[in-house]
Amino acid sequence: MSLFIQDKERDMKVEIVPEYGGMIAQIFLEGKEILHTDYTQMEVAPMAAGGVPILFPFSSKTKNDTYMLNGRQYAMPRHGLVKNDAFAVSEAKEDHVRLWLENSPSWKERYYPFDFRLEIEYRLRDGSLEIVTRVKNFSDTAMPHYLGLHPFFRTTDKKRASLQQDMQLHYDYEHQEDLPGIMLGDLSQCWDEVLHSPAQGGFCFENEADGYCVYCSMDRAFEALVVYTMAPESICIEPWCGLPDSINTGRFLKWVEPGEQKEYQVRMHVESVAYSCSVRGSEISDNGAK
Repeated sequence: MSLFIQDKERDMKVEIVPEYGGMIAQIFLEGKEILHTDYTQMEVAPMAAGGVPILFPFSSKTKNDTYMLNGRQYAMPRHGLVKNDAFAVSEAKEDHVRLWLENSPSWKERYYPFDFRLEIEYRLRDGSLEIVTRVKNFSDTAMPHYLGLHPFFRTTDKKRASLQQDMQLHYDYEHQEDLPGIMLGDLSQCWDEVLHSPAQGGFCFENEADGYCVYCSMDRAFEALVVYTMAPESICIEPWCGLPDSINTGRFLKWVEPGEQKEYQVRMHVESVAYSCSVRGSEISDNGAK
């Protein structure tokens, strides 16, 4: 069952599907669909359906789909565990929804040996969609993780889309080395790039063909941005807290201590494309992800 939050003043509505990874299925602005979502794929593989999947505890792949921790090897599926699991609903109001999920005994034994609670809050406020994620550690040892979001922005003509971002380095994940930052010009080309080390953070995605612009700001924990242009009728622009295989390399790995929690925030402001993304971007970048 879908849940909806809305901002009537801005004619903005967000559809959330708790039973399919707790993800956002669609963002509507003035009737326009901002995300690519194939609802026929929801029950088969929510990650392939589009929307905005949550990637936790690790985004991307680990080497050979495994990782070592405290002398033991664990398995880890691509993009983590929660993307296919059902979240419970703790609160549902007109402008916000709160979801939660906890580790299961089977996960703990094979994949991720921690007792945790993952809470997701979606809120429409001041004309923006806020996504707040809280990671709570109930274990007696520090818990490694690196959260990611995976938006599939609806893009019917990729030649008429543009991306502004300020990541300073380009990561060659096959050779695990940093290269100078790159500008991704023609988004109709085949890009699958990991960028990191932001100057300020955030990105601006302008989609002339589909009539919208997204400015996304995020807190400083999101140290990487992944751009993937080969998905059908969509472009994925993904804020990540870590890099591919961070759990094995240690780079950008995040930790939450026993009995504590970490909070992460991403803020997306969506406008009609007639309202300059560069103008809105300059306004929001001064505030960041509050």
